[in-house]
Order: sequence, then structure tokens, then C-alpha cells
Amino acid sequence: LEARLCRASFEDFARRFWDVVVSEPLVWNWHMSAICEDLQAAAERVFAGLPKEADRVYNVPPGTSKSTLVSVLYPAWLWTRMLSAKVICGSYAHDLALDLSRKCRNVVKSEKYRRLFPEVQISEDQDAKGYFTNTAGGSRYCVGTGGAVTGFHGHFLLVDDPLDPNAAGKLTQADLKEANRWVSETLPSRKVNKEVTVTVLVMQRLHQEDPSAILLKRRSAGIQVKH
Repeated sequence: LEARLCRASFEDFARRFWDVVVSEPLVWNWHMSAICEDLQAAAERVFAGLPKEADRVYNVPPGTSKSTLVSVLYPAWLWTRMLSAKVICGSYAHDLALDLSRKCRNVVKSEKYRRLFPEVQISEDQDAKGYFTNTAGGSRYCVGTGGAVTGFHGHFLLVDDPLDPNAAGKLTQADLKEANRWVSETLPSRKVNKEVTVTVLVMQRLHQEDPSAILLKRRSAGIQVKH
């Protein structure tokens, strides 16, 4: 019953696996439910092989659990519904992307996850912190902004803080140009299916021409982006 509840609802999954990732008691807020609901809506279309309705842009301040939900728990939940799901996760620094990937792998390897979802088995020959796969062809690959993604494709492209929020006052035009090019040009070329694969960008706004602005401008060109 617990496994069925978790599969059916990403929010239920996030609440039940929170203590695997975070040692502090869970303090749930309405915005977390909103993000979970919207992420699930996007995933359901991918599970069904349907064209996406829109890419996603979530702008939330620091300390609001965005990385725990989007980069850590969401990829682990996807495998409970779609074992073959391939996920590419990017962040502004490779070390940060690697740490988020490690936490996600810890969830998949946890006693609770293995008990509820025994069908999810990590491949013995690809079990690195930054890139791990399961025996059904699913994968989670992490990369820093601007990093190489050649050879990898994703059903889900998750971008978590493509710019360093601690360097907001020192961002150069070169920094913005590189991040924007990577988010809007490099990553989209790594979709498993251009019609189905969904891109999720979660970040705090740092500049009027940051990656959020670039993706949102695409709405005026007729490209569906949900904000």
C-alpha cells in the first residue's frame, strides 16, 4: 500500500522519503505541494509518451527545498513509474551537481526505497556518484553548467541554479552568455524525444537576462513555457 501511494503521488513520495535526505524535521509549505503537483503533471505525459504541454520554470528563493525536491527526490521517484527514464541534471558547479546526484543515489540505495521498489536495481558496472544507471536502462547523469553532455540523452532535463547565487553581484556578460547558451541550446539537443522530453529550470532570479528570462521570452515566440 505504501509503495502504491508513493508511485501514485510525487508529493507523498517526497514526504515519505524526506528523512532519507534531510536530518531536520520536515516543515511542509504550500509552494512545495505546488511544485510536486506540477512536476508530476509533466512526468505523467512523459510516462504516457505524449507531447509535453510546456517546459517548466520555477523561480523560488534560497532555502525553500527546491534542490531537494527537483534534483534529489524527483529523479528517484521517476524510476518508480518509469524504470527506463533517463535524467540529465545540471547545476552551476560540477561539485554541487555531484553532491545532489550523490543524495539521489542515497535515496535509491536506502533500505526504505529498496523495500518498497525492489524492481529498481542499480547497475553494478555503472554506479558512480555523478552517473549511475539501473538494470532497466534508466540513468541519472550530472553535469556543471557549460559541461559536456555529448553522448547522453534525457527524457527529463533538470537544471537547478545554472548560475552561482553567491556570485550574483559579480556576474559578467560572459557568465550569462555561457549559462544561457548551455540552457537554451546545448541541453535541448540532448532530448530523447524533442516533442516529449521536458525541461525543468529551477532557480532564484539573479539578472534580468538570466536563463529564466531567456526561457520565458520563448513564450512570445510561441514555445510553451510554464512559469
